[in-house]
Amino acid sequence: MSIIHVNQIGSKINALFADKIDSSDLNPIDKEIQTKILTRCLSAYAVYCIGDTSIDEAASAVVDGADDNGIDAIHYSPSSKRMIIVQSKWKKDGTGEPDNGDLRKFKDGVLDLINLELDKFNNKVNLKKQMIETALGEFDTKFDLVLIHTGSNTLSKHNQQVMDSILNELNDAGDGTSEDVVSFHHLNQAIIHSGLASGMDGEPIDLEIGLSQWGKIEEPHQGFFGIVAGEEVANWWVKKGKRLFAKNIRQMLGATEVNDEVKRTIEEQPENFWYYNNGVTIVAESIKKSMVGGNSRDIGSFKANNISIVNGAQTVSVIGKYAQDGGANLNKLRLPIRLISLEGAPEDFGASVTKTNNRQNRIESRDFVSLDDEQIRLKKELSLEGIEYNIVRSENVKTSTAIIDLSEATIALACASTQVGLAVQAKREIGRFYDNLKKAPYKTIFNPQTNGIYLRNTVFALRKIDEIIGSMIANLPKKSGKEYGVLVHGNRMLAFLVFRTLAIHKIANNFDFDINTIDWQKSTACMLEKLMLEIEENYKDKFLATLFKNASICKAISEKI
Repeated sequence: MSIIHVNQIGSKINALFADKIDSSDLNPIDKEIQTKILTRCLSAYAVYCIGDTSIDEAASAVVDGADDNGIDAIHYSPSSKRMIIVQSKWKKDGTGEPDNGDLRKFKDGVLDLINLELDKFNNKVNLKKQMIETALGEFDTKFDLVLIHTGSNTLSKHNQQVMDSILNELNDAGDGTSEDVVSFHHLNQAIIHSGLASGMDGEPIDLEIGLSQWGKIEEPHQGFFGIVAGEEVANWWVKKGKRLFAKNIRQMLGATEVNDEVKRTIEEQPENFWYYNNGVTIVAESIKKSMVGGNSRDIGSFKANNISIVNGAQTVSVIGKYAQDGGANLNKLRLPIRLISLEGAPEDFGASVTKTNNRQNRIESRDFVSLDDEQIRLKKELSLEGIEYNIVRSENVKTSTAIIDLSEATIALACASTQVGLAVQAKREIGRFYDNLKKAPYKTIFNPQTNGIYLRNTVFALRKIDEIIGSMIANLPKKSGKEYGVLVHGNRMLAFLVFRTLAIHKIANNFDFDINTIDWQKSTACMLEKLMLEIEENYKDKFLATLFKNASICKAISEKI
């Protein structure tokens, strides 16, 4: 059966990607040309599934070829702050798995990429240099390492060890608490085939959906909304499984992962599920209301033909799995639902519904900061100084002498503190500052003792250091090597050391603080020299991208310098 699956996979991905992928470097008379093309199509498919991309974007992510250093595709999404790095292998017979040597090459390639050793890569990778530098320069970029192949469903112990070793190395924060910044995805033959089959030729799914307290929208397109029982949702999962998400391939591939927050609500507060959960959105070829319930809006039964859940896949899968484990609280569960009919709608309307529902911004802990009394106070204090303090999350904030953003304020205050761990946290995962507004690390830097003058001065001082670091990078003969890595990855550590030397936590609290009386160039250059010397003497074998996100190592370095 595996050979049949492999052929089906090959036919589909070839149709999707082959004419969009660069194959100009392949020899037309090469006996293995078809395998090489399919390998590239496979890597594009991985990007398409894991990332938020179009087919064209996924195809352009392919970098497979000579001197690819084990990496077959690279994609970075500025909106989601995620970088996808792919290795793909086409196994004609559908058996086995990638060679251990190939995975080791992939591991080394990932480390070279993260360390910006781009001279080890081909021109396809180097054409993406700016994108790679942007991704690595962002303080909250997450990385998805993807192995995709048409072989067996499990990895051998030795291959798994290779991937575990790189995850352990790159996720080692030295404090045992920080969220992982690197994840690994293994897309094998079964997953690939299931995804493609569900998304293309699967038998249409029809559902009878019971809604309470329902309503409808007639224009411009028909839709219904209401409340659905948890037991009914669980029944969908039991009968149809992943095929429920056929038109939402990206969610389908990750939908079986248990969402702890959703599960916790089911177990502990099932009666509050409706209030806490965003619910489910279903698109259907057509929707007809049955006679059940008559004209009453209290209860109604709806037949939805050829449906797909385009939002809420995680919710449905968690409820389904909970039901399979016993489902003790499902009778108390209610959740909101939308049914959208495609009947009479434009041809691309369904795709637009799917895309927009999955691109809307999630509410993050960062968003609640704007309600904090300390932030409101600082905003007022800075306003008196003629400075707009932006505490509401936005992608379009342009900072200036008259505009300060919360993110740069957080980084500046963290670097200006006397705790190197805060500077490391700002580099590794700034979002952790906003997880709990009543506790450290947030309260360590945003508290009644933090005034607007101090915030302004530290931000402007950090901008000076960042400007100097940018100039140092620009003047390097090549954008690689130890000094380049320290300047890029160690920028927050460098700022911490400069601030500590100047005792910025004391002098920046003064209203008369004059930023121009300090030789920032000299101070930064001096600390850079000391930092590089310490790394060369004691940490020369450490990967810089990881080193500067490791709290214990950075603490040891700061104590030596």
